[in-house]
Amino acid sequence: MEKKSTVFGFLAQVFMIYGITTLLLNIFSLLFGEAAYGYSTIFSLTGGVGVATSLQFLAAITVIIVLRVVFMTDAVIKKMPLAARIIALFGGVFAVIVAFVFAFGWFSADDPLAWVMFVICVTVSCAVSTFISLLAEKQENRRLQEALERVKGEQ
Repeated sequence: MEKKSTVFGFLAQVFMIYGITTLLLNIFSLLFGEAAYGYSTIFSLTGGVGVATSLQFLAAITVIIVLRVVFMTDAVIKKMPLAARIIALFGGVFAVIVAFVFAFGWFSADDPLAWVMFVICVTVSCAVSTFISLLAEKQENRRLQEALERVKGEQ
């Protein structure tokens, strides 16, 4: 778990995720924009994602990174098991996205298929991000272990 969070680290995370999200949204918009025209405000432009939608995603990502700081660092919560932090973070992410769906009409809130697709996308995204985080943590632990062994060998 990260011990220290800086403003620059926060902004780097926001814009890194925003860049990836915007790239993916534009790719999906180019591929499925015509079929989604009138169905979703997100993918209704075959030329790319609109400015309003882009800013909405920036706002959502900023809120999600704030949740990450709250749940995945010791800045606010001092003692909470990692599994509980991950569950709380993903629950918060889900709630933020649902709030944005209703606030900005990203898709029809009364369409069951849209909600099924949304849940599948969020679940896959959470699983992939957890997998990548675990790989990164294992790699970091390996580097720390190697450094510790080098220090012990020098003594």
